[in-house]
Amino acid sequence: MSNINNDSPENEITTIKIVVLGKCLVGKSALTYRFISDKFPTEHDTTVEDTYRITMTINEKNCELEILDTAGQDDYQTMLDTWIESGNCYLLVYSIDDLGTFNAIKERYERICQIKNNDNYSVIIVGNKCDLESERKVQKEEAENFAKSNGLEFLEASALNKINVKEAFTIVAHDYLLKISESNQNKSIFSCPCF
Repeated sequence: MSNINNDSPENEITTIKIVVLGKCLVGKSALTYRFISDKFPTEHDTTVEDTYRITMTINEKNCELEILDTAGQDDYQTMLDTWIESGNCYLLVYSIDDLGTFNAIKERYERICQIKNNDNYSVIIVGNKCDLESERKVQKEEAENFAKSNGLEFLEASALNKINVKEAFTIVAHDYLLKISESNQNKSIFSCPCF
């Protein structure tokens, strides 16, 4: 979970594994590339599995975000469980102009809940391509209600127009850090000897 370079807390780096999931063509790779490079990809080959790393400070902690950009094609769904098992955080991405992609993230969320047997993970629902407002098929309220009913974070984003891209990744990482901090505090309380 954490790699410690020295005994000094300032040098401790917390690794957070973020898995980007969603159907094909929702913009998972565009969001990831925009976040990592601050550029919008002009060309794109279909992703099978790409890993990126970026170091940043979140919650006053030095963090290395290891981002796994996954395939959305049905051919690769046998790998879904492996991707889920490897992650701490999940961006569930749909496209606001495609209702089928929104329904697919509901299924992926259910699968995460089945595989992860603890509460030490974080999920954010991301409605990508919010620049396509005139072609909207998924109402914002519907996505907000799904997120709220499951205790998840939600936002709409546009990789093209650089809207809420950084926020999507940092919010999910922030939420995860809070959960593991609370979990560690609870472990400390329960491990104290009783007098």
